[in-house]
Amino acid sequence: MLSRNSALARASVLICTSIWFGQAATIRDEPVPGPLAIATKAEVNYCFARVRGLDPERLPPAYLVLQLFVTVSYRNSGTRPLILPLEHERTVYTALKQGEMKAFKEGLGLSDPVPKPLEALPPDVSPNSPVDPKNDFFVVIPAGGEMTPPLVEEITLPVNRKGVLRNYPDLRGRSVYVKLRYMHRKIDATLQAHLSDQWSRFGVPWTGTLTTNTILIEVPASPQAAPCKDKYTPAHQVVAADDKK
Repeated sequence: MLSRNSALARASVLICTSIWFGQAATIRDEPVPGPLAIATKAEVNYCFARVRGLDPERLPPAYLVLQLFVTVSYRNSGTRPLILPLEHERTVYTALKQGEMKAFKEGLGLSDPVPKPLEALPPDVSPNSPVDPKNDFFVVIPAGGEMTPPLVEEITLPVNRKGVLRNYPDLRGRSVYVKLRYMHRKIDATLQAHLSDQWSRFGVPWTGTLTTNTILIEVPASPQAAPCKDKYTPAHQVVAADDKK
């Protein structure tokens, strides 16, 4: 039979143990803050594009397009480096006035299949390091730092195109608001827990959805344009809407 002091001591140990495990569970389940996706630079070019087809004589006339080149910086404001899978699904949102923005269907409007959660590491990624040997699948963003190199996104918006299956607004002389959303490939929970332990000296794995700030583009009433080229070096810079007063 336990004495009263022994019973109290045992109860104290149980209480302290319960508190310790409770705190450990809280820390382990705490969500890791993700980086900020910031559009730091945007450059525009106007050119005339043609609808591709087999019979050039039956094709509609060339239409004006806006080529937008956006530099997106991922900034980690947390206290630990983040290990980020680079593969992602991109969605472009546009609007002609401030407020609600709608997803813009790029290309033929067909969405690419969303990648399945990663259940095993790709062959060129070491289980001992996310970046050694160097690969195109993972990147480490240092604590208080930025991802290097940043993302450079090319977006093409029709300016005065008349479509048969889709209605495009005439953008000439109007303001256009644009932002980007990234859904980075998910990591299976079991694999993520394993990588959290295996790669702890490099940082903490993170995956999720990020949305950039909004970019404002003032489209001229009569943009100067030439025929579109397959490769273009942007030269005109626009301002971010968040910075405009």
